[in-house]
Amino acid sequence: MAPYQENHQWPFVILADPKRTAYQAFALKRLSLLRVFSLSTLRLYFRLLREGQKFQNYGKDDYYQAGGDFLVDRKGNILFAHRSQDPADRPPIEKLLEAIDRTSISAGKGK
Repeated sequence: MAPYQENHQWPFVILADPKRTAYQAFALKRLSLLRVFSLSTLRLYFRLLREGQKFQNYGKDDYYQAGGDFLVDRKGNILFAHRSQDPADRPPIEKLLEAIDRTSISAGKGK
């Protein structure tokens, strides 16, 4: 975790999950070799390389670990869930923003 955070130096806290507790709680799966190196994933990697991105080794990465995007409220309720089918499978930012907006509206009604 530390090398990743040191490299990016984002202005927010990054939480590590070395025991993969959240990974299991969100029911994320391991991907097959064909999913890890799917056509969409290879296209993404080639595009990133063309744009000057470099592959970085953060240690013992698990390339078969599926990712996901989740919006969780303070009580631990999952308000939005997207479980990636391959490394290039990310939800559109519009969907994430819509989920945040829905949450903000619901929270305002509950006051």
